[in-house]
Amino acid sequence: MQFCPKCNAKLQTKKFEDTSGSKPKTKLLLSCISCDYSQETKRVKIKEVPVEPATTIKVVDAKAEKLRSLPTTKITCPKCRHNFAYFWDKQTSSLERASTQFFRCVSCSHTWRAN
Repeated sequence: MQFCPKCNAKLQTKKFEDTSGSKPKTKLLLSCISCDYSQETKRVKIKEVPVEPATTIKVVDAKAEKLRSLPTTKITCPKCRHNFAYFWDKQTSSLERASTQFFRCVSCSHTWRAN
């Protein structure tokens, strides 16, 4: 893999027909994907890496994945009585007031604020 000397982006290999001579020739060109830089090259080394299919497919809901990165605390959910919840702070009104702490139940996803 080679990189552009102008902008450090990855260079891609492209084939082009050189018709400047008496006989057209196929040549290789390394060209930048971001700027106008390109250079002719004589050879390109290609290495194929086999990709093994996954035995299982894991579907991750983006919203659920974001919640899993939040810290948890031991607090009782007012809806289902489960004893763990995610928590976060948010500034809900003017900057003069303290931020509000929110909780979301790990079990039923009920959300409430601290009193």
